[in-house]
Amino acid sequence: MGRIIVAVLVSLSLSGCAVVAAVGGSAVEGLVYLAQGKEASFPISMRATLVSVQRGLKRTDLDVSVLEPVEGGYLIAFGNEGLDGKVSLKKQTKSLTTISVKVKSGAVREESVEQALVESIRKKSETVKRFDRFDFRRYKNIREKPNAFAKKVGWYLPGKHLEVKPLKDSEWLRIKMPSGKSAYLKGNLAASARK
Repeated sequence: MGRIIVAVLVSLSLSGCAVVAAVGGSAVEGLVYLAQGKEASFPISMRATLVSVQRGLKRTDLDVSVLEPVEGGYLIAFGNEGLDGKVSLKKQTKSLTTISVKVKSGAVREESVEQALVESIRKKSETVKRFDRFDFRRYKNIREKPNAFAKKVGWYLPGKHLEVKPLKDSEWLRIKMPSGKSAYLKGNLAASARK
């Protein structure tokens, strides 16, 4: 709020170009702040980090809603009625993985929630055993196209908080993946948490 007041006061005494630069710089800083998240690296494998994230979210009464494999790692979406979050996992080496946690409530970044989730994931990373794996038992496939034989591009947990759009005259729903791409899942709005 202070930046907006300063920008308004500065705009009263500067020419048009200078005003745009002053306000623009403040706006860019604000966007960068909202885009960033809490980042941490763990001296464990990608497999162990994925298990730690699933367990760390579960510990805070959240779940991995969508899991999307991407080059060099995974993107994860999670949330509930008040929070929207993403976790990115990036493989640095065979035994080093970096995570970035971003959480918003509406348009407001929730830094304290990000910090709590990183700590929860860190604690769970200390208990992962050699043969532990991500638990896919309740997850369903996400497809590249609205067709059961289309390429699988991820997994979703039925009943969890998702943004979905039904396809006309179809039993398929379009969702926005954590990467921003569109993908499809078979189901109905009752099984998906929100439109």
